[in-house]
Amino acid sequence: MSRRLLKDTALYALTGVATKMIGALLLPLITRLLSPELYGSVDLISLVGLFAIELVTLGSDFALALYFHEATIERRRLVGSLWVARLLLGLFIAWIGHLLAPYLALQLLQRSDAQTILALRLGLWGQLANGIISLWFTTLRQESKALRLFGLTVLRVAVTALLTIGWMLQSSQRLSAYFGAMLVVDSLLALGLTLQMRGQLGWPDWRLLRTLLGKGLGFLPRSIYFVAMTLINRQILLHFGSLEQIGQYAAATKISFIVWIVISAANQAWLPYSLSIANTPNANANYRQYLTSYTMLMGAATTGLGLFAPELLRLLTTGDYLPAAPAVGWYALNLMAIGLLTVAATGLTITKTTTVLGQTSLLTALLNVGLAIVLVPWLGLVGAAIAAAGDQLIAAWLVYRAAQKRYPIDFDVKAVLGWLGLTMACVALASWLPLSLSWPLIGLKLAIVGLWLGCLWRWGQPKMLLNLLRR
Repeated sequence: MSRRLLKDTALYALTGVATKMIGALLLPLITRLLSPELYGSVDLISLVGLFAIELVTLGSDFALALYFHEATIERRRLVGSLWVARLLLGLFIAWIGHLLAPYLALQLLQRSDAQTILALRLGLWGQLANGIISLWFTTLRQESKALRLFGLTVLRVAVTALLTIGWMLQSSQRLSAYFGAMLVVDSLLALGLTLQMRGQLGWPDWRLLRTLLGKGLGFLPRSIYFVAMTLINRQILLHFGSLEQIGQYAAATKISFIVWIVISAANQAWLPYSLSIANTPNANANYRQYLTSYTMLMGAATTGLGLFAPELLRLLTTGDYLPAAPAVGWYALNLMAIGLLTVAATGLTITKTTTVLGQTSLLTALLNVGLAIVLVPWLGLVGAAIAAAGDQLIAAWLVYRAAQKRYPIDFDVKAVLGWLGLTMACVALASWLPLSLSWPLIGLKLAIVGLWLGCLWRWGQPKMLLNLLRR
């Protein structure tokens, strides 16, 4: 495994840590300022905002990465075209969302009070700023300005956390204060980045923009699918349960960020790296080794997180959120499967046949909804997490089969399935363990972790792991 990939992954991991620290830093405070019911509202409004940002960007972050280094395309026109498109789309979607906010609040949150409507409007307007920020952050990433990107992210996190904490403590309308603080910070950051990097804004080229959006639309179904399926799962949970359970489930997802920061960093580093080595003699061996190592290492992390979820929830939240513990491991497995899909789709990105991702998304969407409808009434929070994990695992397999037909890669499928099976068995065991705090239970969990470490040492190429640590 090359040092370049490890270096890029480490840098993006730092940026991912900083970004996710907003949720992690605010979790102990928010769970004490907001009941699980109100925290459920925060989660649903955030998901509506994430759906809106996908409509603002239209998958063009991926298209920008694919065409940024094309010698025949002027970068200033490339960036300028996307900047104008996101500004116009952002204004349009935010205004439509503003008008529909009362309806959306009633349909998606089963609430129609003034505070919920205002919070929803603030969250939707914030996506206009997020679209611009995303463009500049993607540009910095393609220019390999990782340290600058990391510094801006840390600044964004620190200011957002401080303003959100201060605003919520002083306001009785804490739900709208939460989204108002984020809107202020992101708007100032988007304006500041545009002014600072205005030299990279060229005159829009509408032909180029059509090409970018056309290529980006191949990634859009997959991006929207993930957010939409997450939102649908929450709606099914709300239908069969309550807004309180959604708040608890949201706490479980925040705990899972411990593995997601590494997964998202690896995914961001993998796209440019896999494309850059596609024509080298060792490409196949690197692809094979990476997928096996990813499954092994993330399986260990997912197992550990699932086992010690009750302890983490006790530390970071109040007792009202403890019922979320059994869902943490399954949700982490869902995130792990997203990373598997990214690597499995390597052949599609190399051949630029990304429309297959959209076709796969439509098929697995039906499976996701079906699993959630069956499992949520029976298992509640755990059922929602299992449905999400099962959907992503099947999607990864379908994408793998499609990619192999277009660009065959000699992945070690038996090793990947072995590590994945061990992970699922351990996560299932963790979800059935008691939530009580006792030394015998802690001892059992440590024994399972020890078993994992033993498997890593025996079959997980320990020399390779030690070399990675030395580097």
